[in-house]
Amino acid sequence: MSSRNKFVLPVLAASAAIGVVALTAAVLFAVGVMPVHYAEASPAAAPSDLLGVGQRVASLDGVEAADKVPVVEAEVSETLVTAPKRAKAPIPKPKPKVAAKPSRGTAAPSRATASATGWQSAKASWYGPGFYGRRTASGAVLTKGMMNVAHKSLPFGTRIQFEYKGRTATAVVNDRGPYIHGRVFDLGPGTAQALGFGGVGTVKYRILGR
Repeated sequence: MSSRNKFVLPVLAASAAIGVVALTAAVLFAVGVMPVHYAEASPAAAPSDLLGVGQRVASLDGVEAADKVPVVEAEVSETLVTAPKRAKAPIPKPKPKVAAKPSRGTAAPSRATASATGWQSAKASWYGPGFYGRRTASGAVLTKGMMNVAHKSLPFGTRIQFEYKGRTATAVVNDRGPYIHGRVFDLGPGTAQALGFGGVGTVKYRILGR
């Protein structure tokens, strides 16, 4: 017998014996002769008096639920319940109205004639002799009895009522002037005669319109 056969034959004999034992055990399990025990991960019901592994706790029988679990009532801040108050928005102040500037080419009235209602006072002079027969700035020929008045900027045809020492007269703007500082009106010959005005003086006036 060779050395190879010496090792092979025992191995085959052992394998055959193990197979016979396994087959026999399977038949016995199937018939019920040998009970089967299955491994369990944990007990079906843990003991009620165990806490963790090997730690026992005292029985809680007879203890009220309120004693077992302490109840803590937290105080709720009023800021979480009450809605925050909104600050009132400031009321915008109206902006002052700015008077529109007069366009170019439009004559602005003088300070003495700023108001179109009520009586105003202004310094005046008069003219006549030496100008009779000449044309005014509006193109009219000046006469001795013309009820006219000269002004630097008021439109031609504007009617103005004058008062001087109790007398009144109405004149029409048809000329330009006076060009002497401080004087506002230059009364025509008929206007000055009606008022009894001569030289330079202060008169009251009001603009009636055109």
